[in-house]
Amino acid sequence: MLFAILRSILRQARRQPLYLALNVLGLGLGMAVCLVLTLQVRYEYSFNATIPDAAHVLRLDSHLMFPGSAPQEYADVPFIAFPFLRTDFPQIVDATRYETEDYQLHNGDRSISADAAMVDPSFFNVIALPLEHGDARSALSRPDAIVLSPETAQALFGTTDVLGRTLTTDHEGHRSSQTVTGVLARAAGPVTIAPDAITPFPSDEMQKPQFTRWGSSSGNIFLHVRSEADRTAIARNLTRFVIDHASGTANDDSSEGVHPERRFALSLVSLRETHFSDLHVVAGDDATDRSVVNILALIGALALLLAVLNAINLATARSGLRAREVAIRKTLGATRKALFAQFVGEAIASTAIGGALALALCEITLPFTAALTGTTLHMDYGFTLPFLLVVVLLTGLACGIYPALVLSSYQPAHVLAATRMPSGGRGAARLRNGLVIVQFAFAVAFAICTLVVNRQAHFMQSQDLGFARDGILISSDIMTSDIGKQRAILEALRHTPGVVSASLSELTPNIDNRHRFNVMPVGPHHEDIHVLGDTVVGDYATTYRPRMLAGRWFDSSHGEDDSPGDEAFHKSSGKTWNVVLNRTAVSRLGFASPESAIGTPLKSGPVTLRVIGVMEDMRFVSARDDVSPQITFNSTAALDYPHASVRFSGVPENIMKTRLKSAWDPVFPDDPTSFRTVQDRMSTFYITEQRRGWMFSIASGIAIFIACLGLYGLASFTALRRTHEVGIRKALGATTHNVLTLMLGDFLRPVLLACVMAAFPALFVMRSWLSGFHQRIALSSLDFAVVVLVTLLIAALTVLGQTLRLARAEPARALRAE
Repeated sequence: MLFAILRSILRQARRQPLYLALNVLGLGLGMAVCLVLTLQVRYEYSFNATIPDAAHVLRLDSHLMFPGSAPQEYADVPFIAFPFLRTDFPQIVDATRYETEDYQLHNGDRSISADAAMVDPSFFNVIALPLEHGDARSALSRPDAIVLSPETAQALFGTTDVLGRTLTTDHEGHRSSQTVTGVLARAAGPVTIAPDAITPFPSDEMQKPQFTRWGSSSGNIFLHVRSEADRTAIARNLTRFVIDHASGTANDDSSEGVHPERRFALSLVSLRETHFSDLHVVAGDDATDRSVVNILALIGALALLLAVLNAINLATARSGLRAREVAIRKTLGATRKALFAQFVGEAIASTAIGGALALALCEITLPFTAALTGTTLHMDYGFTLPFLLVVVLLTGLACGIYPALVLSSYQPAHVLAATRMPSGGRGAARLRNGLVIVQFAFAVAFAICTLVVNRQAHFMQSQDLGFARDGILISSDIMTSDIGKQRAILEALRHTPGVVSASLSELTPNIDNRHRFNVMPVGPHHEDIHVLGDTVVGDYATTYRPRMLAGRWFDSSHGEDDSPGDEAFHKSSGKTWNVVLNRTAVSRLGFASPESAIGTPLKSGPVTLRVIGVMEDMRFVSARDDVSPQITFNSTAALDYPHASVRFSGVPENIMKTRLKSAWDPVFPDDPTSFRTVQDRMSTFYITEQRRGWMFSIASGIAIFIACLGLYGLASFTALRRTHEVGIRKALGATTHNVLTLMLGDFLRPVLLACVMAAFPALFVMRSWLSGFHQRIALSSLDFAVVVLVTLLIAALTVLGQTLRLARAEPARALRAE
């Protein structure tokens, strides 16, 4: 049987090479898309899977619920909660705090910037990251210990065998000597916890507000439990935990007030869930939308389905050409069962050839896909080969069963007595048209979704941010509260050739350092709202050019424009300071218009604030997030780890960066920085959507191509079947134009119906997806019209050659054709 199948395939390749090429190409492309997207989906679902017991490692998340603001979830929590957790919850096996900071690591003349995690000594008991060198049980037992990633160890020492070696660390201006006690092993799979270095909390870090106040946070708390039941028990009592430990008087700065549960809550999320759940967490821009990953899985399955439908369409359209072969073989004694087995075997063999093509395409395109999606995808043959084998068998069966049933059912007497090859009648014609409709419906739905995703990504990249983004360069954090050094760097930047203006501020585009507090209008019947605070120094208005809606910006000639620094602010009881609000703050505070807010006093604890100006919202956050109500201060005091921003003109960007670095290094020789554009800093907000758009574009292009293969096969069959009809029409006076219009109408009618069918599910899916963005495009009928017109054009070009040749056929030759 196997040799008969192979002989039959070789005979078909000689007689009808186009059919075999279309069939194998369609199957190969479909399986390649399915294979690549399966590897991508498997990668997304495998985050943290290599961390032992990751499902039972829980991160404590905080939820802020303040009047005038939508509830927001944060991965950061107040560290003041840490000592109470083990006391209140016996289900906790172990716990650790985890805070990442920028460190400078030095070994002789080698220096690197590192994203270092400050943790408790129990870290490896909670999150069991494997070590290449060292003992996890004792790696963090000494206060000067540091564990390096293999990449960091290689960069500093040229090797990963560095146990016992010492290096110098610089953090927030504090230099210390630390000993390498471990080197992390390279992650066997994708992880969300991948610091460059891990070190115990320095003693001075424990004095910061996040360790002493419920209203301050800057890191994570991870808990290790034994079972899901333990997780449920802890989650059930978190509200009581907040009430017991976060309660205080209204003026207690370290508590959350009399009823903390009304504005603060805690929840749990496991390490296996964070990659998806962080999409709804503030600043969780590295997270992935689970629905999009599921859509990728669906696209992979549908691409394979399109290939199967294409193979069935080509096989059934061609079945009439093999009718006489079947009749003769049955006359010579072949049974229907034997013929059925052969035809199914041929389908599986053709699919196997397509599978080999798919494997080659996958190997070629996987590095491109990894670069496109920003992942570390690679070909895992231990998974890929068994998966592909199953796909080939199932696809071959799906492609072969129906055509085999049709072919093996032909009756020898009817076929040999007929003057024309059998076509299957109207039922078979409806089936072929139905397959074309289904193929194009999927392809058009992909194309519509692709267009919308690409438009949203472009919108996010080019949307109005409320300030003049071009011509601004922004530094990394200034890791000192020394007012002298802050003023020195500001003056150095101002006097750099090409700089128009320079300023310092605590908030810049894409920054997590967020100082929040409560304010309320003065007077009865007003509730306080939670606002985001920013303090600026220097020529901020010239640098960012915020659009003023009412009032004025800060002016050094007004003494009350100069407010104290963050530490002294709430201690300045009885003082009045001038502030600028953004549009959202004006709305949340209940003012009818920006003009009506000017001159109005606000209260924040014992401090009075007077509104002197209202500016347009400046969007420093993702389009997915709301713009927070914001109050901006002007100060000549030291800021809390600000960023420097400069506006430049008349100098190429790369030269300007070099000049700024030359101005920076003498002031902070041990704290190098990199200046980046607004676009670079905010690229994380839209790059994910941009990459999805690229992937969707490729997938929809392949889907349309596969659908066109099926349409081309149908056109070839129809041209062969209707040659006699065309001869009669032309003999009766029909012109080439008449025949061409008739044929194109017959071919494009199912494609047009497919476009209509595709519009409704695409509309539903895109509405649901866009609802996750605070700033989003509006769905337009133009999106659908463009895709429909392009699809019809592609379909028309696909069948034009066949229909034109048929329409131009001379009547005499056409009538002799059969």
